[in-house]
Amino acid sequence: MTEPLGGVQGLTPSPAPSPHRAGRRRGRPPGRRPRLRAVVLLAAVLATAVAVPLLWAQPTVRLALRQTFTRIPADYDELYFTQLPTTAGGQAVIPLSVVQHGTPTPNLQVRVSLTTPGGTVTGSTTVTLVPKPDTPVGTTVHLPLTEPDAEVQVALLGHDQTLHYRFQAAASPDPEASPR
Repeated sequence: MTEPLGGVQGLTPSPAPSPHRAGRRRGRPPGRRPRLRAVVLLAAVLATAVAVPLLWAQPTVRLALRQTFTRIPADYDELYFTQLPTTAGGQAVIPLSVVQHGTPTPNLQVRVSLTTPGGTVTGSTTVTLVPKPDTPVGTTVHLPLTEPDAEVQVALLGHDQTLHYRFQAAASPDPEASPR
């Protein structure tokens, strides 16, 4: 016999749970795994907080990072003061160093000059250095110092690199002795 539409049909009961799954819960036990994950995450954050400053303190790590994130041409020359220029016995003492990276050239010429604040050159010399690949080659230039406010200008000839340093005349400790 057929039942009319909308009539009640018999519901079948759900199957009984299998005995090997009895007493098991679905999912994780509450509180155990999230706590473990928090401990692991905290340990990772602490390890990173300790490791980063220790690594950053290493010059080789800083150099590698700088080389990674800085576009440096394949061949280039570094020009720098090895120490700040000083005065001694009426002379300017200018310690310099050049490092050549990439394809070596036979000689590098460095022009060192002293100028007055007005731009007049009071002393100049050109030094020839024989570079060694990736090795600093240094020299110390001595020029007569005639102006106490002289500016040191250093140029690596044939390149864009220049260095500048200004000597400052010592201020008089007695304000009455200063010219007005």
